[in-house]
Amino acid sequence: MLKYNMPRKLEVCTTYNQEYYDLCGRHMIETFQRHWPQEVILHVYWQEQEPEITADNIVYHELYTVQPLLKDWVAAHSNEKYRGWREDRGKYVWKNDGVKFSHKVFAQTHRIRNSTADIILYSDADTEYTARPDLEYLSEICPVDSLCTFFDRPKFRDETGCYMHNPQHPRGKQWADRLEIV
Repeated sequence: MLKYNMPRKLEVCTTYNQEYYDLCGRHMIETFQRHWPQEVILHVYWQEQEPEITADNIVYHELYTVQPLLKDWVAAHSNEKYRGWREDRGKYVWKNDGVKFSHKVFAQTHRIRNSTADIILYSDADTEYTARPDLEYLSEICPVDSLCTFFDRPKFRDETGCYMHNPQHPRGKQWADRLEIV
């Protein structure tokens, strides 16, 4: 197990819209409050649903305000092919909804560019926390020299719900820029 001379600062971030907040986002925030230590900050990037839950370790960001390029990108990609429509299947396929998933990307890139933490854990709003996280393990799987890591799901690689970034990595800001390239 890796040990560090000084503790590494960790932040968690997530994003949701009104529908997703009602479905699961509220529960995610509640279980975060219940299980995570107070020194870990949750950055919530929201659209449509203004913050209802307040705590010292929860910071809210209106996503389209802090990432105006996202709003422009969404407007420029109004064609149904960017919103999950698969012509070859004649139906909507959620895994192909680039507009929906772009919100995750822009929330993460904002955090990478604006964080003082050593590790950022992106956690989908449908995450339910059931126990206190093992912070040493999280630090171990995103080592100091690592730019990023993710929890692999071989059959679902296009939709991974947990990513970790090292915003202090020398190429951290370039990584954020690259994630936003279309």
